[in-house]
Amino acid sequence: MEIRKITLKNFRNYSQKSLSFLSGVTLIIGDNAAGKTNLLEAIFLLATGKSFRIKGVESEMIRTNSEIGSVKGETTKDSLEVILTRGEVMKEKTAKKRYLLNGVAKRASDFIGNLRVVYFGPEDLDLVVGSPSIRRKYLDLVLSQTDREYARAVLSYEKGLRARNKILESMRELGLVDRRKLFFWDQLLIKNGNQITQKREEFLEFVNRQPLIADCQFLVEYDRSVISESRLAQYEKEEVAAGSTLVGPHRDDFIVQARNSNSETRNLSIFGSRGEQRLAVLWLKLAELRYLKEKTQEMPVLLLDDIFSELDARHRCLIFEAVSGQQTIITSADRELTSEEWLKGANLLAF
Repeated sequence: MEIRKITLKNFRNYSQKSLSFLSGVTLIIGDNAAGKTNLLEAIFLLATGKSFRIKGVESEMIRTNSEIGSVKGETTKDSLEVILTRGEVMKEKTAKKRYLLNGVAKRASDFIGNLRVVYFGPEDLDLVVGSPSIRRKYLDLVLSQTDREYARAVLSYEKGLRARNKILESMRELGLVDRRKLFFWDQLLIKNGNQITQKREEFLEFVNRQPLIADCQFLVEYDRSVISESRLAQYEKEEVAAGSTLVGPHRDDFIVQARNSNSETRNLSIFGSRGEQRLAVLWLKLAELRYLKEKTQEMPVLLLDDIFSELDARHRCLIFEAVSGQQTIITSADRELTSEEWLKGANLLAF
């Protein structure tokens, strides 16, 4: 599956912009702050329904002083559109986000995955050194593109978690411990939580089966927070005191490690060099690429955002090998970081 055209209206710094893409590699060259990353963010939004940016709120994707923003994309199969608002248009309340597939409104879980992408940018270093919430978001974005049931389970779990936490907050304020009020939500969280844990575990096991990269062996350790009736009962007093649910996949994490020839491991977030951490992220992204291909029997669109300046020549060669045979959109502020031989087959766009 490939993207052929994208149209932005009141999205980030764009009032209106249309671009067409060919198969193979498209290299977008432009100065910093020219809007290159915003373009990749728009494509990512069409695939996942979300931004890849960690900081900020989604309404910031709407251009300043505009009430509505939109991203429309034409793929080799479908027409996809995401319409964004700040929750109010012409003083009337409206949905903050709407999804259209071939012009027909869809739920998020039915929209996500009609275009599949792998994004790799400088901020992805946070997958190694950042907070657990960043890694959980990453797992959800990958798995939601390949498994609609997973996406539905996440939405249902998050809804149930909010409802359960409100009850716990009420119980804390009233000084009550009445588990009957929690029974329905306990069952909903257990059902969906176990499904989420299983799918996350399968993906991370796949990642750990990936080959060495640049003669380095990495692995991920899944730090799961199992949810069950016994574990919820175990923490019932602590949950009331905290006013929140203390176990479940909303507290999951994974640790990226390096392994030496003696099978000894190091936590890269603590004991890894900057170069090792970047290489581990590259390994993780290549594994994600292979995973999407295996699960869907199609190559995802690869989005590379100004990463050449973060990698040395040897590791840039690994990227060039990875883009062979698939649609790839690359941004860079420096054309000199790519070899002339490689550029011969690329479609160049100047911003």
